[in-house]
Amino acid sequence: MPTYYVASDIGGTFTDTVVIDQDGDVGRYKSSTVPDNPAEGVLDTLVDAARERAVELGELLGQVEVFAHGTTIATNAMLEGRARRVGLLQTRGFGDTLTIMRGFKGIGLDEEDIKRFRTLVKQPTAVPRAMTEEITERIDYAGRVVCPLDEDDVRRAVRALRDRGAEVIAVALLWSFANDTHERRVSEILAEEAPELGVTLSSEFLPRIGEYERTLTTAVNASLRPVLKTSLDSFEHTLTRAGLRTGPLLMQSNGGLATFAEVEKRAAATVMSGPVGGVIASQFLGTRSGHRNVVTTDMGGTSFDVGLVLDGLPVMSNTTLIGRDELALPSVAVRAIGAGAGSIASVHNGVLQVGPQSAGARPGPACYGRGGELPTVADADLVLGYLNPDNFLGGRLTLDVERARAAIATHVAEPAGLSVEQAAEGIKTIVDSRMADLVRQVTVEQGYDPTDFALFAYGGAGPLHAFSYGAELGCPQIIVPITASVHSAFGIGCSDLTMVEEISQPMQTPPGTTDHAAALPPETLNATFDELAARATRDLVAAGADKDAVTYVRSVEIRFRAQIHVLTVTFDAGSHPLSAAEIHSMVERFVDQYEGRFGKGSAFVEGGVEITTFRVVATSPVPRAEFTTVAGGGAGTGRAAGTRPVFSGGGWHDAAVHRAEELHDGLTISGLAIVELTDTTVVIGPDQDAVVDGAGDLVITQRA
Repeated sequence: MPTYYVASDIGGTFTDTVVIDQDGDVGRYKSSTVPDNPAEGVLDTLVDAARERAVELGELLGQVEVFAHGTTIATNAMLEGRARRVGLLQTRGFGDTLTIMRGFKGIGLDEEDIKRFRTLVKQPTAVPRAMTEEITERIDYAGRVVCPLDEDDVRRAVRALRDRGAEVIAVALLWSFANDTHERRVSEILAEEAPELGVTLSSEFLPRIGEYERTLTTAVNASLRPVLKTSLDSFEHTLTRAGLRTGPLLMQSNGGLATFAEVEKRAAATVMSGPVGGVIASQFLGTRSGHRNVVTTDMGGTSFDVGLVLDGLPVMSNTTLIGRDELALPSVAVRAIGAGAGSIASVHNGVLQVGPQSAGARPGPACYGRGGELPTVADADLVLGYLNPDNFLGGRLTLDVERARAAIATHVAEPAGLSVEQAAEGIKTIVDSRMADLVRQVTVEQGYDPTDFALFAYGGAGPLHAFSYGAELGCPQIIVPITASVHSAFGIGCSDLTMVEEISQPMQTPPGTTDHAAALPPETLNATFDELAARATRDLVAAGADKDAVTYVRSVEIRFRAQIHVLTVTFDAGSHPLSAAEIHSMVERFVDQYEGRFGKGSAFVEGGVEITTFRVVATSPVPRAEFTTVAGGGAGTGRAAGTRPVFSGGGWHDAAVHRAEELHDGLTISGLAIVELTDTTVVIGPDQDAVVDGAGDLVITQRA
């Protein structure tokens, strides 16, 4: 009996699924997302997979050993204001923490918004001030009780929040990560006074320094837990009823998988987890093809997401940005803008703009014929000739050229005084430039040169636009993986069970010291790491992991004394006791990272350093077959199927058109050319060549 491994990514416009059999062959499937019932979109893809294998859906699902998926449930709940109403308990005198924020108004805004400084306003607080209650208690930075917990005051506060309509409670008391006794007692009182209210304690969920970030993230997690639980329960019930016999796993923003039971406790850890899958897939494929430095670019229907793989590892961030809120949760670093195939083009005051508003899955671009009337990037691509109206998504959707032309004419061409083709080219040029700018922000602003990176282009629209923004960046190779349109789903299929444990225990070295191990004793660091590793292992074993197969990566957040911002320094993988030499090396690498980020000579070495937070990432492999081939790689003649006129540079040009079934290993295609794959379209520019490699990927280079 065959065994299958399934991974699915539920995006804002499309749901992508990969099905991997026991021989390592990968099948790719795509359907429209059903916003009100995400499981329905997944089942649509699996129906196609079952039909391809000549079996019933229930039979296929019954043979699935691992089912993993990424979801936008938590992300959408935050962005659309559908999270639960939170009541927040804080130390007396600190109830305005969320209102004050960090003072900066520009978090989560693009450059154009930040330029309008006089009109900037802070984002609404995650918890309205009226839903925050202060309670009498105080613990200091060393974990000493300064003021005992007033239990009567806690009961008063809980009743007040319940009467105001709180559906869940978040508890974030001052310095609770140094001593959690007060928060634990508050939880016990809550169980007595309001057992119907879900509770999130900051000392359990996020025991780390940073009062505002810890409070915000705890409140967001509390608000998302019921939403995620309801959705996941419904999702699992639907799949189980259809025949699935294994418990689904969910993608986290840290790049690993977790069980539903675990993510229900850590709902905020799933925010922005969808784009992370693409970075993991690029890491996997890049390593296999010898590319250890990769820029990942994902252009879907709604957004354009950029990440980095540096020296074979995804670049991580200590925070997760969602909308205008920065959550204190480690994540694979992904930055996004509203630039996708569904991004709407418009003219304001004579200026053409593209995005960030999107037509979404419903009604979608005008050319979809589903009621959309506003012009989008996809409409422009169709008018310019890059898309084949009769072979979109392998012929499953016929595009309406006249609707696309009418939308562009009405909303862009006529207001701007342009022809329809000129307006369409303007739309494409603007969105390509915006995407190139974002890649520069992720690379150049962090001290990296994009010409040192291979560029992976994926998502439904990425392969069509990468020839333009990749050339603008000067990347030596633009790689369109054969998994391009389902790349994030493929990355989810490459991921393993992962648990992250961290705690803030500040430790400093005195100014001027060179004996770092004396102030940062290895035995102290080892004891902290061992405790975190034990907690992470316990949770992984509870999720079904083999204790002996768990691997560990230890890291610290470190900064110069008297400074605010931290960098992360990672130790060699493993759980061996750290030595004095490794402590010294840690400080040296921190200085190197600091000067690489901020410039030579910027490091204040004489001031001493401070470790603020310890972190352990524990990983256990998920059973799966080794990937061998991806369905869709051709063994054809290499002949072009014909030509198609394309509007570029202000005029029409003939582009050679190649079909997926005619590609073969080693085939060279010279631009201007279009390659029509089953579920995406690749464009090769007029000064570019593309080679089909052994895996079926297209590798595009600039012609010498």
